[in-house]
Amino acid sequence: MSTNEPSPAVAVEMPPLDVKKAEDRLAHYHPEHHHFYEAKSHLGKRIFTIVIAGTGFLADSYDLFVINIALLMMKQNKNYGVLTPDLQSLVSLMAIVGALCGQLFFGILGDQFGRKTTFITTAVLTIVGTILQACAQPTQFLGMNIWQQLMLFRFIMGMGVGGEYPMASTITAESSAPGERGRNLAAVFSMQGVGRVLCALMLLVAAFTIEDTNWQWRFAILMGAVPMMAAVCFRWLPETEAFEKEVKLKQPALGQRFRNIWVVVWANRVKLLGTAGSWFILDVLFYGNSLFSADVTRAMGTENTLEGKTVQNLIIQLMAMPGYILAVIFLDRIGRKRLQLVGFGGEAIIFAAMAIFQQQFKGLPALFVFMYALTFFFDDFGPNTTTFVIPAEIFPTEARATCHGISAAFGKAGAAIGAAAFLKVANMFCPGDNCHNTEDPALLDKGIRVVFICCTVLAVIGFLWTWALVDETPHASLSRTESRYDVEPEKEGEVEALTSRVQKARGGASSDGRLGQ
Repeated sequence: MSTNEPSPAVAVEMPPLDVKKAEDRLAHYHPEHHHFYEAKSHLGKRIFTIVIAGTGFLADSYDLFVINIALLMMKQNKNYGVLTPDLQSLVSLMAIVGALCGQLFFGILGDQFGRKTTFITTAVLTIVGTILQACAQPTQFLGMNIWQQLMLFRFIMGMGVGGEYPMASTITAESSAPGERGRNLAAVFSMQGVGRVLCALMLLVAAFTIEDTNWQWRFAILMGAVPMMAAVCFRWLPETEAFEKEVKLKQPALGQRFRNIWVVVWANRVKLLGTAGSWFILDVLFYGNSLFSADVTRAMGTENTLEGKTVQNLIIQLMAMPGYILAVIFLDRIGRKRLQLVGFGGEAIIFAAMAIFQQQFKGLPALFVFMYALTFFFDDFGPNTTTFVIPAEIFPTEARATCHGISAAFGKAGAAIGAAAFLKVANMFCPGDNCHNTEDPALLDKGIRVVFICCTVLAVIGFLWTWALVDETPHASLSRTESRYDVEPEKEGEVEALTSRVQKARGGASSDGRLGQ
């Protein structure tokens, strides 16, 4: 026989099966989806997928916490030029601005062109932006000094990181069975905590092992790109079945698809108000929390050197991990909305206690550090996780990424506003609104107390906002999703071969049973 002749379709593919196994396999066949479905144990594969999807959040938190100490390292190089406080704020802020733009832009792109292509694009932008940051030069580049270069490159990286929010959440939600979806989403988001700890470790390594001050900060920033570089080649996944069925098949024309996105967004405006508003409040609170980290590090009693600051940073980031871990374990048992209420309620109580007993707590260093750890706990075991999970579940497939991106963008807006507003409030009692120029710590303490009061009020508003406006009911389109690892695509001719085998064993009985009833 010529080797060019096609082999019969049935011959490929069928390993020897007895009739009982053939019947069992056909019982798991879904004719509508053209695949076989059977629940299996796939813990290892699930962990791998969570790590691949969560690398964007690792990069997000890594950059958020690396930049302050990286800038301290850069200040050691006198040939870089002066880094003023305003310039330092702009360098930090550009990543937030980029993330906000990325959340909006890539959220829409994900609903317009599909999840797969957009997800790969956000990874590439994150990698390129991070590498460019590490390559910033003290000499002029396109008319920009090193600080201006950092602003541009951090904006690029922020665009990629921002796009990770709607894409990772949407792909995870659409690739998980209903019983494991919440846990998978929370686990993907918990990679943010891993990024914080990894960042602290890399800063520690840079400070203690690299003597060349021109390379210290470059190493610390560049290490943030390594996990994404390792993960990007594994992101060439098939398009999610939900997008294929609900969007591609029903709305093949891109113009129609784009118009429908905004029709769906408007139809879900009340739900969107709940998710976007609670995420905004959360991120304002988060930056209120960060303002008294200096008091915590003084309470730890470590040295106020660059090396001492990296040790302090590692301890603080480790405080955040229990909240992430417990959120993954208990999210489905407690419920999304209830957990968000618990988080906002806990933060309200802690900030109120800090406002009332601020001086007493500062006199008891161990208790003060514990209270600080509790703010992280109720942040992560609460709204920091649930504001990510809920928008991924409650919106229709046609606009799921867009609505998640809008919600996340409101969060980044809250981060920018919180950082600027609370810094002014904290310095409001000092001469010239700048407590760095005063030797009286009581003036800063008065400002910090006002910050605590503002955070208490905001946490109460977050609690009431969640209770009144947040809907945690998953959209019906997700009730039919199946775990990617429980699905095996149908091979050409496989069903016909199985059916034929069963029919022969039954003496030519009806083939209706082949579809699994």
